[in-house]
Amino acid sequence: MCHTTGGKHQHWCGPGAFAHGFPHFMAKIARHVEECMGRIGSWVPYNIEDREDGYLITVPLPGRTKEEITVSLIGNSLNVKAAKPKTERETKDESEHRGPPFLRFFFTFIDVDMDIPLPANADLDSIKSVMANGLLKVKVGKKASKKIDINDAGSN
Repeated sequence: MCHTTGGKHQHWCGPGAFAHGFPHFMAKIARHVEECMGRIGSWVPYNIEDREDGYLITVPLPGRTKEEITVSLIGNSLNVKAAKPKTERETKDESEHRGPPFLRFFFTFIDVDMDIPLPANADLDSIKSVMANGLLKVKVGKKASKKIDINDAGSN
């Protein structure tokens, strides 16, 4: 491995170059992932169904009760907040816990804080929500569309 100094910058070459730069590179990746997950880490998938009488928004929030969920209207968006539920594993004293009892670990619970944009014709005065079986269901009515007459080019 060689180490040369060219001006103010050091130049690494050979097999040691990878070992020298790799920890710095991984730290940058870790910061980037943490930054991105901070933005999307509190989001869960949801469905919006367009029904004849309105819209049905379904948000899966397993392990939570209606008392642990807040639904707010901010502008033309629904804001859904729900704290991460405590699991049996998290409530045990760590000294009792000798490792994960899982064979496979595919999901985890997260704090939820997300905005769901509503369609332009959503009736913001007719929003109702129900929480059952781990699903938050929000019903939003539709405003009737206003017909606009089309005039001929020569008339006002």
